[in-house]
Amino acid sequence: MELRALRMLIRVAEAGNISHAAAALGMSQSSLSRAVAEAERELGAPLFYRTGRGVALTEVGESLLPGARRIVAGAEDLVAGVRDRAREPSGLVTLALMPTLTGVIAEPLFEAVRREHPRIQLRMLEGSSSHVAEWLGDGRADVGLLSRFGSSAPAGEEILASSHMMLVAARTPRSPRGGSVRFRELARTPLVLPAPPNGTRIAIDRTARRLGITLDVAVETDSLEAQKAIVARHGCSTILDPKTIEEEVARGVFAARPLVAPRLLRHVVIATTTQRGLSRAARHVMGLVRQMRSSFAVPRAPATSPAARHDPR
Repeated sequence: MELRALRMLIRVAEAGNISHAAAALGMSQSSLSRAVAEAERELGAPLFYRTGRGVALTEVGESLLPGARRIVAGAEDLVAGVRDRAREPSGLVTLALMPTLTGVIAEPLFEAVRREHPRIQLRMLEGSSSHVAEWLGDGRADVGLLSRFGSSAPAGEEILASSHMMLVAARTPRSPRGGSVRFRELARTPLVLPAPPNGTRIAIDRTARRLGITLDVAVETDSLEAQKAIVARHGCSTILDPKTIEEEVARGVFAARPLVAPRLLRHVVIATTTQRGLSRAARHVMGLVRQMRSSFAVPRAPATSPAARHDPR
C-alpha cells in the first residue's frame, strides 16, 4: 500500500468523517471514498463502518492504524533527515497547545516562523492538556504546550511560565476590590468548569477532595469562550489563569482574586513526542516558542489578604 493511501486512511480515522477528511486533504469526497474502498479491497477487509455522524474504524481498521502511523512517521522522518542535512530547516512541524494559549502564541509564532524559517510548514493542534499529552504520546504532535500543577514538572518537560489560579466573576459595583478567596469558599460558589480529564479540573477536584468539600459545579464546558460568556452573564464564577482573562479584567468586565489555602500553582510546560527524534525544524520551532515565554508568563499573585499572608501554600 502506498504512503499516500496510508495518509488518507489516517486522516479519515482522525476526522471520523469522509467529507471533513476530503476537505483537509484538498480532494473531493467521491475521490476519497474510492480511495478508501480500493484500500479495503487491497486488504480484503472493511476498515470503516458508517455511523450517524460519519465513519468509525472497524476492528481491522483499529489494528491497522498504529502501524500506518509508524510507517508514515518513519517516511516523514527520513525526508526530514535529508532536509536537515541541507542545513536550512524545513518540513512539517506539528505544535499542540491548549486553547488558553492559542490566541496568545499562534499569530506571533506563525509570523516568526515565516520570517526566520520560511521552509518550515507549521501545523497547530488545539486541545486540553490531556489531548496534548495524548498527541505527543502517539506521535501526532512533535512539540506540545500543556499545563502541570504542583511544585515541579515531570522529567523531560521544561517549565516556561508559572502562575497562581484565580477565581473569576463578573465585575459589579459590589465586587470585592483586591483580596483573595479561600478554596473552601468554592463550596458555596456556582462554578463553570471544564469537564474531566482536563488538567485544571483534575487539580481542582483533587484539592476539593483533600479539603473534604463538595464543589457547586453549575455547568461543565471545555470551551474557554463559553466559560467566559456564562460567567459574564449568569452570576457564576470560574477558575482561570490570570493571563487568560487579562484583557477582560483591564476592561472591567471581570473581577479576579487569587485562590489561597491552598494556592493552585499552574505551570505551562513544553514537551516533545516520545515516538521519534526531533527534526531540526522542530528544534527551531521550540526555540521560537521559548523566546515567546514572556507573552504568556505572569507574576505570581502576591499575598494581598491576611488569609493569603498566612497561607503556607
